[in-house]
Amino acid sequence: MENKLKHEFIVGEKIILQLYIAGMSENSVRAIQNITQFCDLYLKDHVDLEIIDIYKNPSVAEEQKIVFSPSLIRQLPLPKRTLIGDLSDTKKVILGLGITLKE
Repeated sequence: MENKLKHEFIVGEKIILQLYIAGMSENSVRAIQNITQFCDLYLKDHVDLEIIDIYKNPSVAEEQKIVFSPSLIRQLPLPKRTLIGDLSDTKKVILGLGITLKE
């Protein structure tokens, strides 16, 4: 994971994330490692992360309209947001999830 930051973030309510992967491809493994590390470093007890393999659960991918893998969906808080890719750019993940810095 690039661009590790040494900041604290404001997390008002629990964040519900779902990471959709396609088997254990190189991109899937990288995305799992990156989002797990991100959650451990920045969100600690403020996140629920579910990893869903669309090969094992194709109906879930269809219901959620997953077109690209890996895809990270922030289910809560609303509005729902989707990030695509291996989640290696920390700044883009923070921006994409709508997390703000603690001043």
